[in-house]
Amino acid sequence: MNPNYEQMSFTELRTYVVENREDIEALGFLMSKRDPNSKGYPMPVTEADMQAQMEIIRRKINGEL
Repeated sequence: MNPNYEQMSFTELRTYVVENREDIEALGFLMSKRDPNSKGYPMPVTEADMQAQMEIIRRKINGEL
């Protein structure tokens, strides 16, 4: 039996998804709670795109962005 995703906070749901990566339904519910105003990033196509995206992620983690 799956937990009630609607009753979980965003943080609880994110933690659940990280711990239960095979639960596609939970991942879909988490994505539906995404802030529509947050910045989106295109899927990297080339190795250079991937490296640029990894740099953005590194900077976000370090609080530089």
